[in-house]
Amino acid sequence: MMKFLHSDALLDLLVKKKVITGEQRTFISLEKGKQRQKLLKQQGGNDPLDRNYPDLIDIIVSFNLQKAGSGEIVVDEETIMRTVAREFKLPFKKLDPLELDMNVVTKTIPKNFAISHLLLPFNVVDGMLEMAVYHPDSQTVLSDIEQANQVKTRPYLATKSEIKRILAEFFGFQTSISAAEDQFGSSQGGSSVDIGNLERYVKISSKGITSSDQHIKNAVNHIFNYALDQRASDIHIEPKRETCVVRFRIDGALHTIYKLPKVVHSAIVSRIKFLSRLDIAEKRRPQDGRIKVGISGGKDIEIRVSTVPVSFGEKAVLRILDPDVIFQSIDHLGFSKRDYAVFKSFMYAPHGIMLVTGPTGSGKSTTLYSALKTIATPEINLVTVEDPVEMVYEEFNQIAVQPLIDVTFSTILRNILRQDPDVIMIGEIRDYDTAAHAVQAAMTGHLVFSTLHTNDAVSSIVRLRDLGLEPFLISSTLLGAMAQRLVKKICTTCAEDFEIEEETLYKMGFPVTGKGTMTLKRGTGCRECRGTGYKGRCGIFEIFPLSIQMKAMIADGKSTEEMRQVAIREGMTTLREDAWKKVRAGITTYEEAIRVTAE
Repeated sequence: MMKFLHSDALLDLLVKKKVITGEQRTFISLEKGKQRQKLLKQQGGNDPLDRNYPDLIDIIVSFNLQKAGSGEIVVDEETIMRTVAREFKLPFKKLDPLELDMNVVTKTIPKNFAISHLLLPFNVVDGMLEMAVYHPDSQTVLSDIEQANQVKTRPYLATKSEIKRILAEFFGFQTSISAAEDQFGSSQGGSSVDIGNLERYVKISSKGITSSDQHIKNAVNHIFNYALDQRASDIHIEPKRETCVVRFRIDGALHTIYKLPKVVHSAIVSRIKFLSRLDIAEKRRPQDGRIKVGISGGKDIEIRVSTVPVSFGEKAVLRILDPDVIFQSIDHLGFSKRDYAVFKSFMYAPHGIMLVTGPTGSGKSTTLYSALKTIATPEINLVTVEDPVEMVYEEFNQIAVQPLIDVTFSTILRNILRQDPDVIMIGEIRDYDTAAHAVQAAMTGHLVFSTLHTNDAVSSIVRLRDLGLEPFLISSTLLGAMAQRLVKKICTTCAEDFEIEEETLYKMGFPVTGKGTMTLKRGTGCRECRGTGYKGRCGIFEIFPLSIQMKAMIADGKSTEEMRQVAIREGMTTLREDAWKKVRAGITTYEEAIRVTAE
C-alpha cells in the first residue's frame, strides 16, 4: 500500500481514469483482502499494512490485467504511476541510464538515504536539482535535501523498479571505481575457465555489484552487463588527458556512457587484456584477442577485443558478438521474395562460389553465418577460414588466420581440400592466391562462400578480374554475388505518418511520379530510441545470379555498367530500389535510404 494514497482511493482513481474496470477493482480488493488475512496469521495479529507489506501497485501489476477498453494492453507499473502523476499534477520521468550523470546520482545524497526514501537525483539545470521520486508527498524529504545541499529541487514521479535498479547499478559501479582509485591494480587475478585456444570463458553476474577487493573486476563486469542491456554492438574505452571515457555504439551511433578517473584506465584495460589472453606488459603494439562471456540465463556472448596505443594510453575496442544477432533465420534478414529465392538457390547449390560484398559494418558476417547455420547438418563438413574467427560455433570447423606464423588465407586453402570439406567459407578474398584457391575448390565440386570489398554486386566480377583471375574461370565457377548495407529501422514506439511532396523524392532519385504528395513514416524520438527516431537495423540487398548472358559478357570483357544493366533487366533489384521498398513499407526513412545508398 502506498503511503501517499489509501489503497481504496488508488483503486477508485484507476477506475475513474479508465485504467481498470469496476469488475477488476472488485477482484483486486478481494485478493488484497486475502493477502491481508494471510499476513495477519503469519504476524500474529499485527497490522499487516506496515512498511513490509507489498505495495498495492505491485499486487495489481502481478495480476497482468488488461487495461480497460484497450484490448491486449497490460496494466503495468508505468501506466499506474503515470496516472498517479497526472492526479498529483507532477511530471512523470521515464529514466534512461544513458542520460544520467553518475556523479549527480551518487554524490548528491547518501546511498542509504536514497534507497530508503526511493529518491534518485538525475540532473542539475540552472541550479535546480531534478529528482525522481516514488512518493508524490515527498516534499518534507526534498526540503531536507534542499537545506543540506543549498539547492532547489524539482520532483518527477518515476517507477519504483527503475529507481531501485539504477540506484543499485550506479552506486555499485561508483563504489568499485572509487575503491579502485585507492587499491589500483589489486584485482588483476581472478578465476576463469579456459575452454580452448581461441577463448577464455568468464562468468559474470547480473546481480547488484558489491564492494570487494576485486573492484576493477566488478567494474569491468558491470560495463559488460550494461552494454548487453543497452543492445550495444561495440564498447570503446578511451584514455584522455584527465579522464577515461567509456562509449557504447548502439544502432550505429556512439553514446558517451561514463567519464571515469584516469587512474583506473590502465587497470580496466589490463583486466580486459588478461581476460582476452593478451600480453598485459605489451603496451606499444596493437593486440587482438577474444573473450567468451557467460551471462544469466545460460547464454554465451563472444567479445572480440582490439587494443592500440593512442596519445594518452591504450585504447580498447570490444566488439560484442551476440549469437542471437549473428545467427538469424534467413527469413528475418530482410530479403524480398525474389532475392530470398535467389539466395536460397546459392545456399543449396552443389558447387560454385557465392560472394557477399559491402563495406565494413554492412552485415556481411551476419548474412554468411546465418546461411551457414541454415545448411549445417551432421552430413556436411563445413570449414571456415577467418581473420579473425568472428563467432566460435561448434557446428563449424573454424580456422583462424595467423600471419605471424605464415597461416594465411592462401596457405590454409592450399591444404584445405585434404580436410574433405563440403562447404568452405573464406573470410575475405584479398589477393590472387586466395581467389585462385577458391576457384580451384569450386571447380572440384565444393560450395564456397566469401566476401569482397566492393560498392555493388556486379563490381565483384571486375574485382576478381583485377586480382588476376581469367574470365573463363570466373564465369565457370561464380554462382552470383550480393551487395548489402544496413539501414536503421524506424522506432515502432514513436512512429508517425507524415506527408511529403513527391517532387522532393523524385529529385533524390526515388521512383515516383513527382506529382502530388505521399504518406511515409518517421520516428519522432522517444525514450525507447533515445530520441533518435530509430531502433534496430535491417539489411537492404542487391543480388543477382550469373545467367548465360552474363557469363558471355564476362568472357567478352564487358564493363561493369553494361553488366549492371543486363542484371537489372534480368530482375536484380538495386540497393536504392530495395531501400525504397523498405521506405514505402514503413521500415526505414527516406533519409536513411539516401545516406546508405549515396554513390
